[in-house]
Order: sequence, then structure tokens, then C-alpha cells
Amino acid sequence: MASSFFQRLFKPAQAQDAPAQPPALPELIIAAQALAQSLRSGPHGNRRAGDGHEFWQFRPHQPNEPASLIDWKQSARSPSPDLLWVREQEQHAPRPLFLWVDSSASMRWQSTKTLPSKYNTALTDALALGQAALLGGEDVGILGLKSHFNGRQALPRLAHNLINHAPHNPADTMQTFPSFAGLPPHAPLLLVSDFLWDNAMMDQCLTALATHPGPTALLAILDPQEERIPFHGSIRFTSCEAEPNLTLPATESLHDAYQTRLKAHFAQLQQGFGGARSFFRFHITSQPARPVLAECHHFLRGRA
Repeated sequence: MASSFFQRLFKPAQAQDAPAQPPALPELIIAAQALAQSLRSGPHGNRRAGDGHEFWQFRPHQPNEPASLIDWKQSARSPSPDLLWVREQEQHAPRPLFLWVDSSASMRWQSTKTLPSKYNTALTDALALGQAALLGGEDVGILGLKSHFNGRQALPRLAHNLINHAPHNPADTMQTFPSFAGLPPHAPLLLVSDFLWDNAMMDQCLTALATHPGPTALLAILDPQEERIPFHGSIRFTSCEAEPNLTLPATESLHDAYQTRLKAHFAQLQQGFGGARSFFRFHITSQPARPVLAECHHFLRGRA
């Protein structure tokens, strides 16, 4: 089978509908908020004493400190009646989470109108994880933009900027991999795409990821017909982007070859950036988002 079939999604010629558009902003925000609430957890600890809400340690009370700091319950257990204890809370240190969503034309595809497009799914997933971080007291940034977003009410602005940071005419634009310039070295990073890229962009991605020491999560968004092709007979495919059209005879005979090639493609991606600081999962657009987002959220918070 032609390699371009695996590099970019081809759309069956008998379904010539216009590419799916992003959801209306209010719908996108509502969906992301609902998912984020189910993922919600506390802020990152900095493993230092501070003004957070998580217990850090007990330490001896100092003579120059007010008595209001004394933990009398713990002090009652002290082996010496003269030794009083202070309960310290862990310092809260915001860790900015950076997001990137592939907005290329192939991401706007959906196999049926009953399913969301890959781009809509990618936006919802990214914003849900972003909102979960905001609810946890973290800052959220968009790869390629200088501004950060913070606060529980920042989701609408984050969504607006994430959508409008994409090319204005995605039907005519092939996504390029973003620059990591300005990305803090240890910041958590979330990349959401179908990752059905050609070798040049795959190499560019892996080279960039190799330079980033922070935790990096990749969510691969696939339509069910990409996960396992259902076609039979001769099918003409038209490209969503710049590749030439492709006609394949007896497509049912190519199912096994497709699965082998698809697995090899993603194995190359996972092996190229694997390690304790990396996370990779699929999200098929016909499947619930919460299980994979819960795993991803825990990883980005350093709890995987």
C-alpha cells in the first residue's frame, strides 16, 4: 500500500462533505469543563514548607514564634513537655502546563456525521486537561504563545486562543511542528494530534522532544476507520491535504498490511521519545475520553 496512505488520512471519494468545523466555543467549554471536573485534584507540591494546604512536616516550635502556630495535639504526644511542635504545610509552586493541538486539515476529518472530528476531540481533550490544571492552581500556556493563563475562570480565554492560534485556513495549510523556543525546560507538555505524519515531520518531532527534559504526553486521536479500515472492493481516496488521490483495488486484502504498518508507525514514535518522562495513549473518537484523560492528567502531575 502506498506510504502516503499511512502518513496522512485519505478520505473515501464517495463522502465528499466539507471538512468538519470546530465546535461552537460555548459547547467546547461546557464539554471541557465537565471532563475537567471529573479529573480535578489539588495543586502541585513543591516539597518545601509554605502556605499550601497539604501537610508537609512537623518541626519544633521556636521561642520567637506565636503560640497560634503550635499543633497542640501533636505536642501532647511529645516525649518532652518542653518540646512543642508546629505543623508545616507544603509550599504550592505552580507548574505551567503547555498545550499544542494539531490543526491540520486531516484532523478536521470524521468518518461519519455521528462522530466528532479528530480536531474537535483533540480540542476537547486538551482543554479538559488544561482546565483540570487551572482548577488545581496551575498556569497553562499554549506552545508558541508568550502569555500564560491562570485562574478558575480562564478556560474561555484559553479556548479562544488555542483555536485562533491555529492557521486561519486549515483546509489549505499543512501543520508544521511548533518550535519549543520559550518552553521552560521542565514544564509539562501535552501534544495532541493523529501523528499520521511523514518521515520529515516525525523526525522533527522526535528531535524536538529529545531536547525537552520535562514530562511530555502525546495523545493520538484516531477515527475508528483509521484504527481499523473497514473498506471492501476498489476504493478511491482523496487527500485532505496536499497528497495526490489514491485508488486501491480489493481493499479487504490490505487490512492486515494496514494494521502492521500502523503499528510500526506508532512504535517508531513511542520508541523515539520513550522513557520515564514520556506518556503515549490513543483516544479513538468513538470512545469515552475520561479513562485516557485521567491517566494523562496523573502523568502530567507526576503521579503516574
